[in-house]
Amino acid sequence: MSPRVIRRARGAIATTFLVYGLIVGAWVPHIPLAKDRLAVGNGIFGLALLAIAIGGIIAMPLAAGMTSRFGSAKVTAVTGIALCLAFILPPLAPNLVTFLPAALLFGAALGGMDVAMNAHGVAVEKALRRPSMSFVHAAYSLGALIGTVLGALLLTVIGETSQVLLTTFLGLTLFFACIPFYLPSAVDKGAAGAIFVWPTRASLGLGALCFLTLMSEGAIIDWSGLMLRQRFMIEASTAALGFAAFTTGMTAARLLGDRLRLKIGATRLLRWSALMAAAGLAIALVIPSPVIAIAALAFTGMGLGNAAPILFAGGGRLEPEAPGRGIAAVTTLGYTGFLAGPPFIGLLAELGGLPLALGLVVLASLVIAACARAAGAADSY
Repeated sequence: MSPRVIRRARGAIATTFLVYGLIVGAWVPHIPLAKDRLAVGNGIFGLALLAIAIGGIIAMPLAAGMTSRFGSAKVTAVTGIALCLAFILPPLAPNLVTFLPAALLFGAALGGMDVAMNAHGVAVEKALRRPSMSFVHAAYSLGALIGTVLGALLLTVIGETSQVLLTTFLGLTLFFACIPFYLPSAVDKGAAGAIFVWPTRASLGLGALCFLTLMSEGAIIDWSGLMLRQRFMIEASTAALGFAAFTTGMTAARLLGDRLRLKIGATRLLRWSALMAAAGLAIALVIPSPVIAIAALAFTGMGLGNAAPILFAGGGRLEPEAPGRGIAAVTTLGYTGFLAGPPFIGLLAELGGLPLALGLVVLASLVIAACARAAGAADSY
C-alpha cells in the first residue's frame, strides 16, 4: 500500500472515532433527563442502563467474529450506520417499557462498532509502523466533547427531539464520507471460520486491564453528571460540563500520547496515567467546590486518556497469526467493562451513595497502575 492510502485511512478512522464520540457525547446530557422521565431511583435506573450493557455484550463477540471473517473495514461501515440510527431511540423513549429495548439496540450498536473500529485502528497503526492509536482515540474524545457541549446547548435551544435528529444527521454525513478511505478488508482477516471470538489465555490479562479501564470511563460518562447534580444541586446542562472537562483532559492526553509512548514506553506511560486518574477522581469525589470538582474530572480524563489506546494496541500484537482475533478479544472484554460497569455503579450507589460507588473507579485505576507491565506488548512492531 502507498503511504498516501495509509494516511487517508488514518484520517478516515480518526473521523470514525470522532463520530462515535459525537454520539456518545450527545447521549450524556440525556442521562439525567432520562432518569427524571422514567421517574425511578438510582438502583432501578442502573438496571435500566444494564440493557445497554446486555446489548453490547451480545453484539461484541458477534462483531469480533465478523471482523475476523470479513475484515474490520466492512464491519465498521455496517455498525457505524447502525449506531447513528440507534441513537434516536433511548432519548425519545417515554417510559421504562420502551426504554429497555431502545437501550438494548443502542448498546448493541455501541459494542459492535467499538470492536470493529478499534480493530481497524490497529490495522492502520501497523501499516504506519508507528504509534497512532492515541491519535484516533483523541478524535473520539474530541467528538465526545463536541457532542456533550453541543448537545447540552441544543437541548436548551431546540429541544430533545430536534437535538437527537440533528446529531444523527451530522453523524451519518461524516461517517459516509469516511467509508471509501478505509484500508482493504484483506489487511486484518483471520480465523475466518469463527463467528464468536472470546478472550484467549494470551489476551486475558491485557483484557482484564482493558475491562477496568473502560469500566472507569463508562462510569464517568454515565454517572459524573448525576454525581455533580446531586452533590451541588446544579442544572443538568451545567452538570454535563463535568463530562466535558473529562473529555477535554482525555483529548489533550491523547494528542500527546503517541509521542510519549515512543519516548518512555507503554508500560511507564500506562502506570503514571493510571495514578493520575486515581488522584483526579478522588479529588472530584471529596472536594466541596463544584468548580474544582469539574477541574479534577479534567485531570482524571488526562489520566485515563492513553490507557485504552495502549491496551488496544497491545491486544493487536498478542496473536501475530490472527491479529484481528487478538484485538477483538481484548476489545470485547474491555467494552464489557464499559457497558456493564455503569449499571453496577448504579446498584452500589443505591446501597452507599454515588460518591462512594465511584470510589470503585479510583481503586480500579490503582490496580491498572500496579499491573501496567502487561502493556509492554504495545511497543512491539
